[in-house]
Amino acid sequence: MLTVLVAAAPSLGLLAYFYLRDRYDREPISCLLIAYLLGMYSMLAAQSMVVALAGGVSEEWLHLGGEPARLFEAFVLSGLVEEVAKWAMLMAAVYHWREFDEPLDGLVYGVTIALGFATLENVFYLSSHGVAIAWQRAVFAVPAHALFGGTMGYYAGRGKFAARSSPRVHGALGVWRDRILCLTLPVLFHGAYDFALLHGLNWFIWVAITALSLGFWVFVLRRVRRAQKASPFRPKTMLPSDFRLPPPARRV
Repeated sequence: MLTVLVAAAPSLGLLAYFYLRDRYDREPISCLLIAYLLGMYSMLAAQSMVVALAGGVSEEWLHLGGEPARLFEAFVLSGLVEEVAKWAMLMAAVYHWREFDEPLDGLVYGVTIALGFATLENVFYLSSHGVAIAWQRAVFAVPAHALFGGTMGYYAGRGKFAARSSPRVHGALGVWRDRILCLTLPVLFHGAYDFALLHGLNWFIWVAITALSLGFWVFVLRRVRRAQKASPFRPKTMLPSDFRLPPPARRV
C-alpha cells in the first residue's frame, strides 16, 4: 500500500495542477477518471508490444550493441511503443467525447492518460527497485510522461477545433499537420529523454536530463497559455493577457 501511495502521489499532484489550468470549462471528474484508467490500460498494452518487438532482436545486442541498440531501445521500444499506446487511447476514445469541446481539453486529457500510464509504471518500478528512488521518478520520469501527454493532447485539440474556427488558415493541410505532430513530437521527446538516460547517471547526464525537462516544461506551458486564449468559454469581456493600460496623461 505504501508503494502504491508513493507511486501515485506525483501523478495526482500533476493532474491537479493541469486540471486547474482549465479555467473556463473544467472537465467532469468522471471523465478524468476514465481517461486515467485508459492510461493505465495503455501501459499494459505497451508492455505487450515491447515484449513482441524485443523478441525480434537478441537480448545480447540490446545490451552490447552500442549506440544503434540504445537508439532502438529509446526511440522504438520506449518512445514509439509507449506513445502509440497512449495516442490510441486518446484518439480512439477520448477524442470523440462530447466533453472534449475546446482545444485545452485535449491537453488536459492527454496529460491525464499519460499520468495513468506513469502511475502504473511507477508502481511496477518501485515494487522492483524500492521506494528509495521514488524522488527521482517524481522529479523527472512522472513529469516527463505528463509533458509528453500534454504535447500530444495539445496538437490533438488544436487539430480538432482549429479547422472549424479558422478554416482559411489551417484547412485540411493544417489539420493533418497537427495530427502528425500529435504523435511524432511526443515520440521524439520521449526518445531523446530515454536516450540520455541509457548513457548512465553521471553528472553530465543529470545536467542533460534537467535541461531537457526544463525545455519540455517551457514548451508545454506556452501551449497551455495558447489554448487558454483560444478557449471559446473565455469571457468576452476579459482583457487580453498582454493588455496594458495607457499611462495617465500629464497635467499641463
